[in-house]
Amino acid sequence: MEETILMRIAIVSRAENVSGKEIMTLELGEGLRREGHVVQYVTSFWNDGTYQKRLTALGFPVGLMDLGSISATLQWECLCMTILQMLRLPRLWERYRRLLRADKPEHVIHTSWHHLLLLFPLLTPRRDWYWIHEVLPDKAHYGWVFRQFSKRLHGFVAVSHSVKQSLLRVGIPEEKIHVVYNGVKDIAPENGPIPRNGDGIRIGIVGQVEEWKGHHLLLETVAKMAGSHPEAEVHFFGSGSPLYITRLKQQAAVLNITDRVFWHGFVADRAHIFSNIDICAVPSCFEEPFGLIAIEAALFCLPVVAFRRGGLSEIIQDGGTGFLVEAGNLDALASKLGELLDYAELRRQFGAAARPHVLQHFSSEQFVSGFIQMMASSQAQKLG
Repeated sequence: MEETILMRIAIVSRAENVSGKEIMTLELGEGLRREGHVVQYVTSFWNDGTYQKRLTALGFPVGLMDLGSISATLQWECLCMTILQMLRLPRLWERYRRLLRADKPEHVIHTSWHHLLLLFPLLTPRRDWYWIHEVLPDKAHYGWVFRQFSKRLHGFVAVSHSVKQSLLRVGIPEEKIHVVYNGVKDIAPENGPIPRNGDGIRIGIVGQVEEWKGHHLLLETVAKMAGSHPEAEVHFFGSGSPLYITRLKQQAAVLNITDRVFWHGFVADRAHIFSNIDICAVPSCFEEPFGLIAIEAALFCLPVVAFRRGGLSEIIQDGGTGFLVEAGNLDALASKLGELLDYAELRRQFGAAARPHVLQHFSSEQFVSGFIQMMASSQAQKLG
């Protein structure tokens, strides 16, 4: 029987808000702790404190540090932030060194490349990993920066093969890249999802209300379908930019669909969200590194219609658990949404296939196990 190597692990997380990446850091920490590993968190005090409260409630030790950002943007606010961060670097380095000496983590998992820049002199290939949740742009300056990171890291943990490919494009050696899919606990009710009862058919879009999430594209698509599908409603779940939200409300008025658009704001209860929609739309305007919303929707037996971007194509089975359409093609998006609106049996069929698919490939157990195997393997190499 193979002996389990118990490890001390620190997770360094930026946590400006508690969204997809932060949810996954919490999921990882809980999973590692269940397996007997010692987990602590390092985060920034430059946020509203929500993340720290979640960590404290879960019983994790938290080290608060001067972890902000360095920006190349020449706007006054960004310049002030960068100057303030640079002034605080000596204190940050001293406090971080103290933490490493006191707690002696065998592994440190970083989740922000801004923090990698700030902590660069203290990184070492013996200990440090970058858990990357971004599809990197194929640009020379990104390539140069990430190749420097590669010299000081044991490896990169990519959340999808799309992210891995972006790392390969900028010149990161393949042997330094590990793919570990995110995975979540089954958040559906114990007896399985309960079908929604009610009038109309609800298309839901869930997550931060920001332009890159494509809410405006969904409104335009629904307007295209207004004549053929008068029963369709659009439900927005999430908070975000007040300016963008105002623009969306104005857009709905111009498109004459205001009475079909419903605003719910931020809702913490995922079961409440997914039990109150029939179809989940993910019209992202950027290369989605993964697509956590698509997994959560599938757990509730909901079909997902999304643009074929980034990691979404690794989650959604086109024509099996939902539909993938070419990015930006609103006519195709309208067609596939219309197909699901027209055929309740197709929605049921896709939803019934989606749940076992994500339980098989994107479970919390597989996610945590992937990290443990990766770190234990490197630990065994060091000990050997």
